[in-house]
Amino acid sequence: MGEGEGFTLHKCEMNYTDRCGVCKDKAGMLIAMLRAAGFKAYAAMTMAGERIDDIPADQFNHCVTVVQRRNGNYQLLDPTWVPGVRELWSSAEQQQNYLMGLPQGAKLGLTPVSNPENHYLRMTAKSKVNLKGTLTATVTITAEGQSDRSVRGVFYGNRQEWQDNLEYQLYSLYPNAQLKSVKYTDEDNYLDHPVKITYKFAIPNYATVTDNTLVVTPFLAKGFYKFTMPHLRYDVSQEKRDYPFKDRCSRLVQISETMTVPSGFTSAKVPNDRSVNHDCVSFKGSYKLENSKVEFQETIRLGKRVYEPADWPAFRQAVIDQQFFMNTPVILNR
Repeated sequence: MGEGEGFTLHKCEMNYTDRCGVCKDKAGMLIAMLRAAGFKAYAAMTMAGERIDDIPADQFNHCVTVVQRRNGNYQLLDPTWVPGVRELWSSAEQQQNYLMGLPQGAKLGLTPVSNPENHYLRMTAKSKVNLKGTLTATVTITAEGQSDRSVRGVFYGNRQEWQDNLEYQLYSLYPNAQLKSVKYTDEDNYLDHPVKITYKFAIPNYATVTDNTLVVTPFLAKGFYKFTMPHLRYDVSQEKRDYPFKDRCSRLVQISETMTVPSGFTSAKVPNDRSVNHDCVSFKGSYKLENSKVEFQETIRLGKRVYEPADWPAFRQAVIDQQFFMNTPVILNR
């Protein structure tokens, strides 16, 4: 559309006429609507996922909106990335530089860190293993913020594919699984409540059972819905880092499962508790055996999106410890 098109915010009438556009056109539409409602709103530029150096140069690839609140502060809004997310500013953009286009000018800003509790992923399960090694379980997944968006990834696309996508999460790991039911929240009302998905299923030959020994790993310990935990995709073979590194978003992962085993089995070899305590990363995983029940608890708290090299040992150890519980079974003797 001519020289300077990449930097030109079109008028509201033009966007309505064209009925199409990119981030700057969406930001411009929101600015027009906010101004019509009586707010002071302006455009802002950022570099999605990257830093901006404090020098006058073209370092931007994304346009957003800022609106002035009653207290005089400005709030960032992103009409491009937040549809389908339960927040007004995408926290996947935390610790990211931005420049507001205010009439009086503005200095380079930095988006704040979002509390991990704003992006929780909670998975709970009640399961049971019989003497044939069959596992029956009820698993419930709830999430908020960016974790909510990750879980809702199974609903992207055609509504007719939602059931298949949900079933795929189980069958891709256990092709012999017998899915009894899967229920989920009404995706048309995602702004009213966090996502919630509940599976009920059985998996034959899940555990190894002999006359005197039972070998089993709790279902949730093995990484169900692992795609919602991008930290597990990191290569942790490297013990040291010289440069900052990034995760998808700050988040809190809480995993809990109570597994009932046949009576008469007692502890023989149970993975030891593991923990990491750091100012921006923490991990705690533990087992408890009592009255034919195996209780597994795991909590991972990742405090930001952009980490410094000094954070790597704790981040790396948290990933290693979670992988340890994924790959280490409980061994019980009769």
